[in-house]
Amino acid sequence: MTEAFGIVGDYVLKFVSELTHEGMPVLVTMDEQGAGFAADAYARVRGLGVVVCTYGVGGLKLANATAGAWAEQVPLLVVSGAPGVGERRDDPLLHHRVKDFDSQLQVFRDLTCAQAVLTSTHSAAEEIDRVISSVLSELRPGYIEVPRDMVGRVIEPPEGGLDVRLPALDPDALSHAVSDVVAHVRAANTVVIHAGSTVQRRGVGDALHRLATQGGIPVATSSLARGVFPERHPLGMGVYLGALSPTPVVQRMESADVFLSLGVLQTDLTLGAFTAHIDHERLILATESDVTVGHSTYRKVPLWAFLPALADALAGESLTVEHAPLPGHGPFIADDRPLTVADVVHAIESHVDERHSLLLDPGEALFSAVDMRVPTYAHASAYYATMGFAVPAALGVGTADPQRRPVVVVGDGAFAMTGLEAGTCAHHGIPVIVVVLDNAGYGTQRPIVDGPFNDIPAMAADRLTEVFGTGRGFLATTARELDDALAFAVASNELSIIRVRLPRDGRSAALERLGEALRARA
Repeated sequence: MTEAFGIVGDYVLKFVSELTHEGMPVLVTMDEQGAGFAADAYARVRGLGVVVCTYGVGGLKLANATAGAWAEQVPLLVVSGAPGVGERRDDPLLHHRVKDFDSQLQVFRDLTCAQAVLTSTHSAAEEIDRVISSVLSELRPGYIEVPRDMVGRVIEPPEGGLDVRLPALDPDALSHAVSDVVAHVRAANTVVIHAGSTVQRRGVGDALHRLATQGGIPVATSSLARGVFPERHPLGMGVYLGALSPTPVVQRMESADVFLSLGVLQTDLTLGAFTAHIDHERLILATESDVTVGHSTYRKVPLWAFLPALADALAGESLTVEHAPLPGHGPFIADDRPLTVADVVHAIESHVDERHSLLLDPGEALFSAVDMRVPTYAHASAYYATMGFAVPAALGVGTADPQRRPVVVVGDGAFAMTGLEAGTCAHHGIPVIVVVLDNAGYGTQRPIVDGPFNDIPAMAADRLTEVFGTGRGFLATTARELDDALAFAVASNELSIIRVRLPRDGRSAALERLGEALRARA
């Protein structure tokens, strides 16, 4: 971690200045929530992200981003400036104050795993280490508040250091769990892996790759973990999201003799509104802390130990797992037909490669991409589902992994919330490509309940590059225009915003499949 994200204010100004002098710049964003999303995305790549804000008006605007980090197990550290300890005497009504001086702290107690207010030079270092240790151990956000009159004061060094603790392990339970799972895998004709975000968070992606490739076991990822296994690998099946996924993926996953779920958050969205039909007699569920095989649960068998042990146990074996690679899409045909959501997905897939990382905003941008074979990582608020995540997240991902250029897919409604952060990306040297799916409103909500509340003011997003004074904007209404715009954007090294005009009532194949599944269930 070499940088943070945030917005200054008088309560945190001196602290930010000191951070800058110490070689840790704070990359300024348009809004605090954008800074929070950027730091969250940075943490998904680097393992820890820091967002810095001022007191009250800044910190409370970060509540949503912090909540998303909690829900999706992201190690995000919130550092807030605050009124000085001396300033609080006699309980004055200082600006940005809400109720009491600890009101902001009370809010963040519900959103973070550990909190500290640095009011003592004797305990400050210990408190900082305690909070960071908890963030890294629990994969949840933490909160540190720095009164401005504490900045620059000499503090006592900590007695120890960071105390990062992994989930507890019972070696005997691990041995029994691995033996049980190996027996099931050996006896199966078809085995599939459903890989989740905990694989990446706990750093066991190499073990996943070994397990899959040495055993010839096909892998689908959850929507929170796209890229943890390469989707264009012969064993890659893309994303499994219940009924939203392509029919061949659903059939392979749900008919397998053994379904290995590895570190997948079992949520409504990651399981396609609970349309995932998985026979629990064939399910092996490995979570952050336990392994369940059928009706037997092995406690204190965490994923960080189980996955490498399982890969080791099956090393060198010649399994008889049946699998034929799924066919890919053909070339994108660039003609003058009006665009559909499926066309956009196909066009992006034909232009994006290992040089890029994808950012998918909740809604149609996220759901339609299940029909895309992602060549690299795809980051999304895929469970908490906060609109507006993807554009500012591109700043975080582009900063954390500068070898990959961010490509954002976002709806027009979400872009209206945080789209100005595209200018922030350009300001900080991140030449993001933004594809705006413009269907004149909240298209994902319309099939549920439609009305004027789903319509939003029109925005010529492609003209924003003129406002920023940098980059290039495109309006695409046909397949040819979209293909030309993507080709230009990928070949260039500047901010590109491509507004794709879509039918108001057009929907992706994924949403159509979901609707059919929900109607059948009803």
